[in-house]
Amino acid sequence: MANRCEEEFNPWPSFVDIFSSVILVMLLFLLVLLVNLGYYAQFKYKVSYTGSISSNELQTQSASKTTVDTTIKKKVEAKPIPKKQEQQIVQMKQQIQKLKQEIQKNKVVIQNKNRTLESAGLDIAKKTDENRDTKQKVVEADDYFIVTFKGSELFIDDAIIKKIKIFIKKFKEKPGNNKKVYISAFDPKNQVSATIAKQISLSRSIGTRNMIRKLGFKKKDVRIDLRDKTVIKENIDKTNGYLVIRVKN
Repeated sequence: MANRCEEEFNPWPSFVDIFSSVILVMLLFLLVLLVNLGYYAQFKYKVSYTGSISSNELQTQSASKTTVDTTIKKKVEAKPIPKKQEQQIVQMKQQIQKLKQEIQKNKVVIQNKNRTLESAGLDIAKKTDENRDTKQKVVEADDYFIVTFKGSELFIDDAIIKKIKIFIKKFKEKPGNNKKVYISAFDPKNQVSATIAKQISLSRSIGTRNMIRKLGFKKKDVRIDLRDKTVIKENIDKTNGYLVIRVKN
């Protein structure tokens, strides 16, 4: 019997064919999937940007905005207000009215105070009442002028203002081009706290400074000196504080 020439079975060619076919199918499926995702992603972006309302609905809504606002306003107005809220609203209105009346009263009081304080030297253009009695005392020297107080008053009396005018006028008539005026206020000792005493002294010095500036001095030539070291030879009453006006040429 003749020997048959039989070759061994080789599965790899067929396996390669089938495997390559499967890969091609999967690639085709993946390509279709990516195309679909890219196509529908455009619609998804539009929905996320505009919401669930289309462009036509947006145009209709913008055109009828006034109508919608009117409807909402009518609904809000038609809603009944509880009695408790009504009472609270009435009470708040009454409180607001009271506050307005108090503010008006305070304005009137402040205006009246300002009118009475104008004679303290804030507005020197107006004529002061020189004949008015004063409880303030003065000590006058060649280079300083001292005003003592009898209480917690913040401003200088009209009679004292007249004397200060004369003192400043004499100083201006002296020869020299570099004339300086220094104002120092010393704290009263009969106040409740040091803060109140400082406030009184500051008010006195500022009022006097404004008055002297209106007598023909420049702002830089009239200053408030917080570290005054003037040696006072006269005996003065320091209980209610005092004011020192120093002149320097």
